[in-house]
Amino acid sequence: MAFEVSFIVRLCHPEDAPLLAPLIVALAMEEGEEVATPEEVATVVSALLESGASDFLLALIEDRPVGCMQIAYRLSTWQALPYAYIEDFYLAPEARRQGIGTKMLDYALQRADGQGSDCVQLDVRSANTPARRLYERFAFQDSGSILMKLPLPLGEAYDPHIAEVMETVRQLRGQDRNDA
Repeated sequence: MAFEVSFIVRLCHPEDAPLLAPLIVALAMEEGEEVATPEEVATVVSALLESGASDFLLALIEDRPVGCMQIAYRLSTWQALPYAYIEDFYLAPEARRQGIGTKMLDYALQRADGQGSDCVQLDVRSANTPARRLYERFAFQDSGSILMKLPLPLGEAYDPHIAEVMETVRQLRGQDRNDA
């Protein structure tokens, strides 16, 4: 017998960062990635929210955080148009296959459109079939891109919003600006 789960999806504020951090840490661990402490993640999330560089969404079941998503705002040099990039999209295992991800993605697309984004991009692991099906239901298409990564030491950031975030990360890691 199936029953409907009652949940809410809402936009976050900097003070919500401690609610988002454990979900982001869980995502990184699930993906086998290196991850900062929840406190460090919360500090970075708060800085991103304060800067306006990103929005975050939070899904809750009975006031318990079960999902998160970052909507990063960027500017295309090719088209000279703003666009949104979805990152850190995570649902706790017990929250999957209940319509929460669909609601979060719908909310994100409406938010990105309302912020003036020309399009929304994201990356998804090829083996993540449930996520790919979700994105395809919303008419996302495979762009043929391959995500590549090269780790670098923390460098200087020129964008004032990013510079603030990078300075916060340096402080968390106990680095002096001259050490970076």
